Amino acid sequence: MSGFGLSFDRDWWRSFVVGGLVATAINGGALVVALGADWATFGGVMRGSGDLPFLPAMGIVFGYIAFAAAWEEFVLRGVMVKNLAEGSTGYVPKWVAVGLAVALSTLVFAFLHGGKVTHLSQYGYYLIAGLVLSGVYVLTGELALSIGFHVFYNFTQSAIFGLGHSQKTPELLAIDITGPSRWIGEEGLVFVCFAVLGGLLLVAYIHRRDGTLELNDRVINYTGR
Repeated sequence: MSGFGLSFDRDWWRSFVVGGLVATAINGGALVVALGADWATFGGVMRGSGDLPFLPAMGIVFGYIAFAAAWEEFVLRGVMVKNLAEGSTGYVPKWVAVGLAVALSTLVFAFLHGGKVTHLSQYGYYLIAGLVLSGVYVLTGELALSIGFHVFYNFTQSAIFGLGHSQKTPELLAIDITGPSRWIGEEGLVFVCFAVLGGLLLVAYIHRRDGTLELNDRVINYTGR
């Protein structure tokens, strides 16, 4: 499993936490913009848990969001990107092989989220998200940043900051979305801009940690036992 980016050592968990913090920060920024532009109103705290107490309900929600996001990252980034890149390196240069793998996995990622899309232009949000998640994977050879970012992006957007649309969860902050869908909808420009910002912050962290930005050889080399 470590060959696909799941080493689970101390450095892995540190990067996982960084990914989660970046995701939480950009969703917090999106909330500030939405409230400041009068595209959302504050309706209270700790709502929507139904018949369950709030904290157990949040724990259940975090569990299934974490599982789904981690599974997506393992399949679409760890398995798909690695195998496509590894299988192509005998025919094209390394950077072309990785580029093709990232492009194909990103297209699949966007297609799988197509059920939420009402306009073709909204696919851009998922294409950007796919590029961010794939990009940090091919730069590190690990899924820690991708999984941390994906898990906490989904969880904090809906369950913490109340900005979810299709994903209905208990909300720590109950927020009513009133603004135009072009800006604050699920694939709105606010989330697009903050997703790009999140990607830049992750890349900056990688550069600071590693001192460079280059394709990690673990993405294209088979690593057996």
